[in-house]
Amino acid sequence: MHIESYLKYLKFEKRYSSHTIRAYTDDLHQFESFVQSDSNVQTQALIKINHRLVRKWIIFLYNNNISPRSINRKISSLKKFYKFLIQNQVIESNPFDKVILPKVSKKLPEFIKQDEISNLFDQIDFPENFIGLRDKLILELLYGTGIRLSELINLQEHDINISDSTIRVLGKRNKERIIPFPKYLTNNIFEYVKYKNLENLNNDFLIVTPKGEKAYPKLIYRVVTSYLSLVTTNEHKNPHSLRHSYATHLLNNGADLNAIKELLGHANLSATQVYTHNTFKKLNNIYKRAHPRA
Repeated sequence: MHIESYLKYLKFEKRYSSHTIRAYTDDLHQFESFVQSDSNVQTQALIKINHRLVRKWIIFLYNNNISPRSINRKISSLKKFYKFLIQNQVIESNPFDKVILPKVSKKLPEFIKQDEISNLFDQIDFPENFIGLRDKLILELLYGTGIRLSELINLQEHDINISDSTIRVLGKRNKERIIPFPKYLTNNIFEYVKYKNLENLNNDFLIVTPKGEKAYPKLIYRVVTSYLSLVTTNEHKNPHSLRHSYATHLLNNGADLNAIKELLGHANLSATQVYTHNTFKKLNNIYKRAHPRA
């Protein structure tokens, strides 16, 4: 009962995405199963636990080879659940408050080099048909605007403002933001939409399949992986690597960190600051060349 109430709260009041709610649902039900299998209290077991049982659960996760990053995410989602119960006066204290999060090594975002991006758009031949134009537009929008995979899939034709070269994006928690795109993309968008209309692919969503259906994640992954494989040997060749490349290249070329934060749709600056680590090597090389005593 409490889990269902919490999930409704996330959906209707917090307006979390279906993907996030699904992750929270899995975490809560997995923890509930552990509690019921370990505790003598079978009725309303979730609201009767203490921090000792929480620590036992964390050890259980470690023993099952769950990564520290995943354990932290599970702890975070459950901590919010118990905070919700406190706010609704179901319990008085949060059993997760005394839990120390496992240490997680920071994983720097991988990005594609600028010359490799140039090769992608200047040297690779895209077929002069609907699929070729669509695939190129997918890559150009991901790198040219830094939008997320889900944001690209949900982008509609009316979200594009040709007159001022911007797109309107509905990001996480339905937060809207306006992002500029390179002016050269205007002609590419026109060409793609023209082919789309000629093929009678009548759909409000911008990126569609040859049958006129809304694009899906595996399609975008397949396109990105296929074309990036032609220009880079990076291990990670996916839509998010283009988003990382967008942010890193902006920062390398002098963009303000706060501006990048807004463009990416990050809730706080700490999420954006990870890109500063990628630029340190470049700054260090500049220092060594420029400082007389370096």
